Amino acid sequence: MIPEFRVLWDRDKTTGRFKSRAVEDLAYVYYMMDYQSAYRAYPPEERKEELRKDIITRSRWKEDPEIVIAMEKYDKLQETPNMRFLKAVEQTLEGLTTYFENLNFDPNKKDEEGKKIPIDDAKKAMEAASKAGPLLASIQTLREKVRSEQNVGATVRGGGTVGMYEG
Repeated sequence: MIPEFRVLWDRDKTTGRFKSRAVEDLAYVYYMMDYQSAYRAYPPEERKEELRKDIITRSRWKEDPEIVIAMEKYDKLQETPNMRFLKAVEQTLEGLTTYFENLNFDPNKKDEEGKKIPIDDAKKAMEAASKAGPLLASIQTLREKVRSEQNVGATVRGGGTVGMYEG
């Protein structure tokens, strides 16, 4: 009944019991945006490609404005203050990862134009790396806090937990 999702359902004019196009579109939105999605391990652009390969069966499918609007709505529906903070921290972590991936300690390394690339300060890089452990531990604690927020009331009688499609 959520309008942004209903648009995806209603635009699927396939006949029969299942609306396979709508299901694919909604699955794409879910796996792209859900905090607990297994696809969150991929960076966003790579996640899009993996989902296209794994979920979408239509050869000419593309992420259109309706999909983007549905993803934004899904994102807002699951957002808490802790979730917003975690997203900011994870974006910073992506930046740090890019920084470490691009460090240069090779005095002979050149760019595409043949110009020498400046050598990075190894001491600063080592200091930054030594602080990574506590940073990663604090991010993990924050992720667990967000995960517990997402699963409020997710236990059932007898101490079991609610499955992915239950609730």
